Amino acid sequence: MRIFLTVLWIVLLCVKPCLAQEEAFRLVVFGDSLSAGYKLKAEDSFYSQLQKKLIENGYDNVKVINASVAGDTTQRGLNRIDKTLALKPHAVILELGINDALQGVTLKTTQENLQKIIEKFLNKNIPVMLVGMMAPPQASYEGRTSFSNMYKELSDKYNLVLYPFFMEGVIKQTFGVYDMTYLQDDGAHPNAEGVKIMVKNIFPTVENFLLNQ
Repeated sequence: MRIFLTVLWIVLLCVKPCLAQEEAFRLVVFGDSLSAGYKLKAEDSFYSQLQKKLIENGYDNVKVINASVAGDTTQRGLNRIDKTLALKPHAVILELGINDALQGVTLKTTQENLQKIIEKFLNKNIPVMLVGMMAPPQASYEGRTSFSNMYKELSDKYNLVLYPFFMEGVIKQTFGVYDMTYLQDDGAHPNAEGVKIMVKNIFPTVENFLLNQ
């Protein structure tokens, strides 16, 4: 009987660590239409293609969770962050800000909102990978430069992994004319092939982010 109880105690001690090792690592994508898969099939969206890429590279235990909402500004993201925290993410890819620029939100407000979002995650010990964007062409040169620099400033301030431009390789100009090859008809959102390029380009940064958790 004493031997049985000893064995049972050892088994119980093993249960929690074993479950912890087998639990999926929840990687939440917290963004807007660019990461939500606007007008795309679910399997063609950024989060789905990133999940596929992770599995192809041996990250079977990482579960990509979509917490992106089309049209979201940084303020809307901040307003719904508690719902995302309820998902109990282990890490977050944060991609917000371009809708602020398109809607004329001041850079100061955008940066303050992003800071609050970042701090809410970090205060819960949830690492954040920050994804930047470029301001729309109608913005002044100074405005475009300041917008891009905002992401670098935030990444430096909070020591975050930064991917500077989410649409790298998708938004391209030839002689001042936008190349629509990887864009939808609206000229703003990636098509399925465009998302593949985005995932291919961002993956090394995502992998580095995950390996350092």
